[in-house]
Amino acid sequence: AHICNCGGDFGVQLPKATVLKREDVVPNSQEYRMMMYGGALYWHLATNISERRKEADPELLRGKDVLEVGCMRGGGARYLMEAAEPRRLLAVDNVQEHIESCRANFGEWPGLEYEVMDAHELSTSIPAASFDFVICIESFASFEHLDVFVAGCAHALRQGGRLLLADAIERRTNTKLLDALEDHGFELELSVDISRHVHAVGLCTIPKGLSYTHVVARKE
Repeated sequence: AHICNCGGDFGVQLPKATVLKREDVVPNSQEYRMMMYGGALYWHLATNISERRKEADPELLRGKDVLEVGCMRGGGARYLMEAAEPRRLLAVDNVQEHIESCRANFGEWPGLEYEVMDAHELSTSIPAASFDFVICIESFASFEHLDVFVAGCAHALRQGGRLLLADAIERRTNTKLLDALEDHGFELELSVDISRHVHAVGLCTIPKGLSYTHVVARKE
């Protein structure tokens, strides 16, 4: 699948869902569910910065500059590029094979770029204050130095820019994240457990002691 995450069922009709579908994937198969509900998780992060679903803003990323960290096979970035219509979307991953696959499958889409980059090197690899949003789905919990990643996001974001995160995390990781956000000038706007939406898809089982958490933080 071009989208590799647990996915989420938020009961929302996805815009431009045909972007997610592939002719070689059987409808309702596990891979099909991964693509569709994986896309739904991307759309949820790209439109929701509060717990109130009725306040979802489909225009949130439109015309903005977006950085995705840990893009894996690139399908999520490709979907957001067409559904959310950012001005530019730079999707990075530290695995060369992933980026080669991204470029082979989606490299011709205007405004969409893929680069090999480590999540811990954003401060040295990205020009300061060059993005309005940084999005990271199902990656940051495994980063060895969470504080360095958050510092890099603060460097890359413009004032008022937002960091959009989702991952299954334990309480200790959540504490580290909240401390890092405070240390690097972020205001926490949202931290909510969306585990039930992930469980509803049936692709992943979240281990006991972990919560699949959606976090939004604004650079002050």
